[in-house]
Amino acid sequence: MGNADNPFAALLADSKASINKELIEDIFLFTLRPQTRERSKERALLCLADVIVNDSSPETGMGEELLSHAVFERIMLGNTREYLIPGSNEEDAVQMDTIVYLHRAYIACEEFKQQRSNLAAECDAIRTLIITNVSTCMRQPDLFPGRTVCEQWRDIINTSEDYCTRETMDFLVECIAKIYIDEEPLEALGALKANFYPLLGKVQTEISQANLVTLKKKVFWLLNFFVKEKRTPQMGEILIDFTTPNPNANGAAYMDTLIGQLFSISILPKNQNGPYEFFGDFTLDSRHTDPALWECMANHQNSLFMLIKQLLMQDANNKQKMLGWLAKCLHANVLLVDPTYCGVIEEERQKKSVSMLKAYEETCLLPVEENEKRLTADKFNFVTELFFLTHKAYELSYKASIERFIHMTRELHNMQSAYQDVINTDPNNDFAKNLLRMLKEQMQPYLCLCNCLMEPENDTAILKFFEASAIWLTEISLISAEDYAGCANRSDFAPHTRNNIELPEEIEFTPRTLCSVPESIIDNIVTYLNFSRDFPSGQYIQMYPSSHEAFFRMIILFMGSSKLVKNPHLRAKLAEALEFFLPKRATGAPFQTHIFDSHPERLKVVPSLLNVFVSIEMTGQSVQFEQKFKYRRPMYAIMEFLWTKEEYVQCFRNLAVEAESNMEAIEPPIFLRFINLLINDAIFLLDESLENLQQIRQLQEAQANGEWDNLPESERQQHHSNLHQLGNYARFDNILGRDTINLLKLLTTEIKSIFCHNSMVDRITSMLNYFLLNLVGPQKEKFKVKDKKEFEFDPANTVLEICHIYINLSSSDSFCLAVSQDGRSYSSQLFSYTENILIRIGGGQLIGEMAELAEKVQKMENQYKQEQECLAEAPEEYLDPIMSTVMTDPVILPSSKVTVDRSTIARHLLSDQTDPFNRAPLTMDKVIPNETLKNEIQIWLAEKRAACSNENLIKS
Repeated sequence: MGNADNPFAALLADSKASINKELIEDIFLFTLRPQTRERSKERALLCLADVIVNDSSPETGMGEELLSHAVFERIMLGNTREYLIPGSNEEDAVQMDTIVYLHRAYIACEEFKQQRSNLAAECDAIRTLIITNVSTCMRQPDLFPGRTVCEQWRDIINTSEDYCTRETMDFLVECIAKIYIDEEPLEALGALKANFYPLLGKVQTEISQANLVTLKKKVFWLLNFFVKEKRTPQMGEILIDFTTPNPNANGAAYMDTLIGQLFSISILPKNQNGPYEFFGDFTLDSRHTDPALWECMANHQNSLFMLIKQLLMQDANNKQKMLGWLAKCLHANVLLVDPTYCGVIEEERQKKSVSMLKAYEETCLLPVEENEKRLTADKFNFVTELFFLTHKAYELSYKASIERFIHMTRELHNMQSAYQDVINTDPNNDFAKNLLRMLKEQMQPYLCLCNCLMEPENDTAILKFFEASAIWLTEISLISAEDYAGCANRSDFAPHTRNNIELPEEIEFTPRTLCSVPESIIDNIVTYLNFSRDFPSGQYIQMYPSSHEAFFRMIILFMGSSKLVKNPHLRAKLAEALEFFLPKRATGAPFQTHIFDSHPERLKVVPSLLNVFVSIEMTGQSVQFEQKFKYRRPMYAIMEFLWTKEEYVQCFRNLAVEAESNMEAIEPPIFLRFINLLINDAIFLLDESLENLQQIRQLQEAQANGEWDNLPESERQQHHSNLHQLGNYARFDNILGRDTINLLKLLTTEIKSIFCHNSMVDRITSMLNYFLLNLVGPQKEKFKVKDKKEFEFDPANTVLEICHIYINLSSSDSFCLAVSQDGRSYSSQLFSYTENILIRIGGGQLIGEMAELAEKVQKMENQYKQEQECLAEAPEEYLDPIMSTVMTDPVILPSSKVTVDRSTIARHLLSDQTDPFNRAPLTMDKVIPNETLKNEIQIWLAEKRAACSNENLIKS
């Protein structure tokens, strides 16, 4: 072939410099010397003497022009074996894949340069020639024989030691640089994509067909070839562009990309429809966790992490493209969940370097006023981007998986219970066999999800991230007004230092930056803590006590303040997360934390806890009625635990004293509102429980009497369903009712006078009398059901708890009087019934104290009757319109103008801050004392008592 036909002609050097022929033979494995010539080496060569005319002396050097021509002819050979001079390394000599051949030549050239410094200049010239030919081959691959370029590069990567040697990376760098010299940037990138997209396509296919165990390490070796070298950001760009679907792609499209496929590999199936590939041979005796799978998962995640990290570090363009990919992937998978990110409106997203889409639509800790614009920094840094993207990824993946896992756990528990019930009666029953089959089918996805969520290394990484998040949340919320104002001079609001400020008693300054902090950040932490408490992954968090400090401090701060978190649901969830730090009573397993004993701000937990307890029901922050009891369940457990420690008991005492000093404050004291709601809860829960138990008893009797036998199948199933549903309701009410009564018992052991205050005493005594009568009186049989334990019904324990409360408050005359004046449930026989039951249930030690109480109540009742006889026929205007008793301190309600007794309206406003007669807003500071009426009543009372006293003297 002449130069006219040679596409390399323009590249041929004009230099007449001579290059050592032995060096050329050792590097390119061809010779222009005749085959018959005696050779001192046994390396295989191709003899091109008949192909290329060599005018130079066979023993001297070769000019660069001739060498260029010879190399070109060599890589264009269609059948190299025809020219082979046998020897070692024949496969290298006859190699027909152009880039593989030139890559080997490049490596050999570099080795000679290192070994023989006197040949450095000649080696550099040869290397330039090699790179020129590679560039041409990659830009015009159809001109050359051998396999496709992508197959050749794959071989180069896979056969290199350590998958990407320095020489191989240098080879790639120089090849890409040459392509960009020879072509315009867009054409050059297009040429590279034409070469490497097919390679990435094959890698993607390989990933799609692999699972966590079968995925080969060489997949990551090959992908690292694209991201390892900062000198070739074009390779990283190729990888990102290849794995990016069209702009309008849905979530499934991202999963089907190369990186999406890597993210999809875990113990779980790659999609919701399966198939599940692990735990297929599960038996009921099998282990629930598999450390070998955990190790595979940890290795895979570490490899994926390093791949993404290197891509982000390659250059600014690739970093933004990768962040954009993650942001769009998350957004495409949001479904009905709003995307998150601080407060940047869409129009400013690009300008402020915010990758997350629709950030402004996220629900944040605090609302903004109408037409108020959220505060945002001038620009957001890389760490900020990663922080919010990570939280969104957790929300969409881990949090959703945890919710699914909890649901599956409940279903499996119910299925296992049903299976045990059946096999205990008839092990060979077909229904039992079907249940076992269903149980095994459900266990495989359950165990896969379980092992995926509880992998230790990933759990530790999540823990550390959430610990940092908790510290960050606390720091940005406790910023002073002065420091907050100074942020404007920095053009950002990030906490540049950790101040570790002491938690305040009251929040004085609320930074408006909280209007841009998504609720999901706290919700993610809460979800993690609750999951870690209830499931085995909690064992790992114990190894990092510093996280306990951070989480505890964050919970106390946000749980008790509506100035920092508006949403009462979220604050209630924080109280639930606080339960994480309690000892696990169910398992008896020790939990190695001393946070309640050692944290310097631990005593703030009591007012914070009471605050959230009240806030989930008070006007303006109410939650659904059933939901509030779910939220309060962990609060009861926490308070019961705190009551075992004297310093916390003293906190309750202090709050009670403060409440008694401010009983008629504009805003009722927190402790007063707390015990008022506690009594409300007890009344509702125990009343509901008794009603449900009565219905359960009726259904059980009907079933036992055979009344269901002749009913149609649909009606029998309906009765079974009703019985099951009532049982669930009763169980829920009994558990919470028991906790409520227990907490009242604990409180009244140390705090008494506030329960006996005139605004509270009638309510607690009527509650105690009502439930005691139902549990010990003539009607107690109405609540006697089969399998009381199944419904968590323990009437004996409830009677004992109620008796303790009576005894705790028995020293108060106002309490004893109020007991006697309860016309609904009290009678002189009430405590006689109680004594009989106490003997039967092992409460004999209480009988003496209850007898003393009964005697005192009877005495107070007699005295009261005498006084009421004297006060009979009181003028109607002297009577409280709600309680129908003589008022002692009448007040006028400002909007309805109705006069009521001060104690009556004070009690009403604890639960409902409105006028009971017209629902207008009302607080105690607005009521108007009716001094004229009060004086009239006092004069009338004095006259009536004097008259009664004279009558008694005459009678005696």
